[in-house]
Amino acid sequence: MRIRLFTLFLILTNLVFAQINIDSIRSIVSSNVSDTVKIKNLLLLTEYCQDNSNNKCVEYLNQAFAIAKKSDYKKYISEISNQLGRNYYYLGDYKRAVKNFLISLEANESLKDEVGIASCLNNIGSIYIGQEDYGKALEYHLKALNLRQENFKKGLGDENDIAMSYGNIGQAYFYLNNLVKAMEYYNKSLKISENIGNKERVALMLNNIGSIYGQQKDYENALLYYTRSLQIQRQLNDKQNVAMALNNIASVYLAKLDYVNAIKLFNQGLDLSKQNGYLDDLKTSYEGLNSCYVGLNDYKNAHTYLSLFHSIKDSIYNTENSSQLNEMLTKFDTNSKEQEIQLLQKDQQIHKYFRNSLIVGFILIFILALLLFSRNKVKQRANNELAKKNSYIEEKNEHIQLQHKQLEYKNKEITDSIQYAKNLQLAILPPDNQIKRLLPDSFVLYKPKDIVSGDFYWVEEWGSQILVAAADCTGHGVPGAFMSILGNNLLQQAVFHFGLEKPFLILNNINKNISRMLHQSQDTSSVKDGMDIALISIDKTKNILEFAGAFNPLWIFRNAALIEIKGDKHPVGAFIDEELKPFNHHEFKLQKDDVIYIFTDGYADQFGGINKKKFMVKKLKELIHSIHQLPMQGQESELLKQHILWKEEVEQTDDILIIGIKI
Repeated sequence: MRIRLFTLFLILTNLVFAQINIDSIRSIVSSNVSDTVKIKNLLLLTEYCQDNSNNKCVEYLNQAFAIAKKSDYKKYISEISNQLGRNYYYLGDYKRAVKNFLISLEANESLKDEVGIASCLNNIGSIYIGQEDYGKALEYHLKALNLRQENFKKGLGDENDIAMSYGNIGQAYFYLNNLVKAMEYYNKSLKISENIGNKERVALMLNNIGSIYGQQKDYENALLYYTRSLQIQRQLNDKQNVAMALNNIASVYLAKLDYVNAIKLFNQGLDLSKQNGYLDDLKTSYEGLNSCYVGLNDYKNAHTYLSLFHSIKDSIYNTENSSQLNEMLTKFDTNSKEQEIQLLQKDQQIHKYFRNSLIVGFILIFILALLLFSRNKVKQRANNELAKKNSYIEEKNEHIQLQHKQLEYKNKEITDSIQYAKNLQLAILPPDNQIKRLLPDSFVLYKPKDIVSGDFYWVEEWGSQILVAAADCTGHGVPGAFMSILGNNLLQQAVFHFGLEKPFLILNNINKNISRMLHQSQDTSSVKDGMDIALISIDKTKNILEFAGAFNPLWIFRNAALIEIKGDKHPVGAFIDEELKPFNHHEFKLQKDDVIYIFTDGYADQFGGINKKKFMVKKLKELIHSIHQLPMQGQESELLKQHILWKEEVEQTDDILIIGIKI
């Protein structure tokens, strides 16, 4: 069971009032006052709504947002959409949360509000935590921290923002199983929070440090930190965080096999979560209670809480077997009811015949007795059959439950293995500091479809040359990831072993070696085992760009005009006439302010929009043309935003990789 950590969101509303009269505020909102006054009072209602409900806060915030949007109040749009995103996050509606955070980010960028931009980056990172994409979460929280530190030097923002980012970075490291880094950042956040007197964050960091001790099976220290956190949360009357803290303490008792105390605390957390609609905490309580009852061999209660858990997170539970079982039980229940009705009707008929037989005499009574005896035998046989069916259904139910458990364990083992493979794959990618050193004004938009990716990027320095590649290996997921590691190694070998620096010579070398390593031939056809790639070389002293490509093109925007150099129409590793087909050489003189783009096909192939069609290369050209003069970080944010808005609820089609470089 995963320990719940506390995710920190920036709360923009800082209004503090005493003894608020809710009805008077509502009457002000309903009266003929200015839009600004209405917005301020609606925001006030979100802070003091009577039932302390996230759903009620969302209702008030949506009213305020509609007024702000109608009047184009950018500052209020930014603030309200940020709060909406936070409330949707707590309600488990990640789609609406991301949509509102992106609206807030756009408003802050138009206002050039660097504090607000940092807040949005922080919140998007927290969404990635909720989606269990911890690599992306770490990336966005580090961006938010860097911007907040720069803002603090300029006199913008405060230490509270920096402490928040430290805590969120520690959380990402925790889920990436880097407990040393997690402890380092939690302690940084705790120190600042104690110095500035932020009791809420002190409680959160104590809780998260307790989670690290729990992970290390140091249960004494885990309980110590969790309990200190719970005491502060109760003083602050923060019901949601009290629920989380109770669940975390319960998880320690569960790990110690103290099921009585664990059940007691999980139930306390469950009561609070039910009162306030905290879905994530409900899920944690149900999961914990299931584990407790399994440990106590109370499979009836264990099954009850397992069902409640999967009703919130329906990802592991085998819905096909469940529906078959429910259909079987429903059919059985229906048949039983029909038989009861039939037997009741028969009894009524028998009583009628018995009454009439008193009139017609002893012979009819004797016949009626025979009928009663016969009917009783039929009923007895029916009951025996029903008992056998009940026994069969119970046996099948136990078998299905056992299969569910086995599937849970297998799924966890497979997911853990792939997650570890992701860490290995990320290790071969060039680190951010290397990219920023070699290409200071650049961005890399990298978004795998699955946990691991068939796309990869490569940046190296060779003499006065900077070599950059964007590659798309055959397939995605695990098969693509294997090919990406092979492709990365062959790039390294071509440059650092064979000393090649011309892109077309490098691709020719990889072409030959990938076929040799995969034992390809004309019969097996390397079309199935290869990669599409765009490879460029930038000579820093001569300002010369050289390019070679397999399907993937090179785009250069100069003075708002697009220069496109297409790649060869065959992948790395393709055979023709029993010979490997070579790649062409392209050379281009660069000018200051040229913007270079290389990419794979994943962005353009994404399905979405009103008609659920592909985004297409033409639309991508138009999008990059409209943003190519923005700062590189702004371009990356806009590309990511448009991708999310385009696909909405549609599943990501392929791995996505776009690299932008400004000269």
